[in-house]
Amino acid sequence: MDLATTKIPLAELAGRLQRFRARMDADQPEWELAAILGRVNQFYFTGTMQDALLLVPRDADATLWVRRSFERAVDESLFPDIRPMKSFRDAAAAAPGSRAAIHVETEVIPYALLQRFRKHFACQALAALDAPVSRVRAGKSPYELAIMERAGAMHRRAMEDQLPTLLR
Repeated sequence: MDLATTKIPLAELAGRLQRFRARMDADQPEWELAAILGRVNQFYFTGTMQDALLLVPRDADATLWVRRSFERAVDESLFPDIRPMKSFRDAAAAAPGSRAAIHVETEVIPYALLQRFRKHFACQALAALDAPVSRVRAGKSPYELAIMERAGAMHRRAMEDQLPTLLR
């Protein structure tokens, strides 16, 4: 298995979103919508890292809205609902209505990006979802453990088999 070219399996992506929703239900029982703007978290949940917005409604399927590059996102990811967007306005039109709060990553997103987001998504407040995402990402699935074991084996080979021949 070539990890550099292997897409994250759809079952793995679905399991991650399921664990995220369960964590949000436990930590934030009133949550309605999560908006993931950070690229690392987008990669974790979708298998692609683009200029995008991942919308996770509480009671509907998640959608990845991609500004750049839509074609690359579709090529890299098995995520079932990837759509192009020119601006947040496109995504907001598909998720109309005002909410008490929208949960976003407050630790990793620039303030200006949050302001542009909020211009199109009506809500009374923005709430943090950093802790629930971190807790979900901290628990490793069998898929993730297998990748970590393979990376450890590669590191061991480099340190024990190849590096000693290079040292004097």
